[in-house]
Amino acid sequence: MSADDILKKNVINPQGDDLGKISDMRIAFPDGKVQYLVLRYGGVLGMAAKRFAVPPEAMIYRSGDDNFVVNIDKQRLDDLPGFDEDNWPREADYSLIQSAGSMTPPTREEAEAMKRSETPPPEVVTTERVETRPRRR
Repeated sequence: MSADDILKKNVINPQGDDLGKISDMRIAFPDGKVQYLVLRYGGVLGMAAKRFAVPPEAMIYRSGDDNFVVNIDKQRLDDLPGFDEDNWPREADYSLIQSAGSMTPPTREEAEAMKRSETPPPEVVTTERVETRPRRR
């Protein structure tokens, strides 16, 4: 996906709650990797919205409904202040992600396999997160 494809995508949790949209991303230089995606939550017409630094490996894109899914409780976003637009965090906030429930963030092996575009070992393949297809040349 390109940055334009990611920005402004809706984000939901596994329960189907609307968590907002991806409004921006932070990229680390010189390695050029995405450090986190900025989740804009709440507010009216962009005013008074909260911003959260979500690790990209915790997000799963579902092309069928054109949403990103992340295992974050909506009440948690209501309770936390987020970060200030003028004071961005240096790293993603992994404490936002719930590890229990019907969906968990990808393991390090799964995240690295997705980055390499290789099939992960059979013991980490799940039909919801990783889909492999033979490449046509």
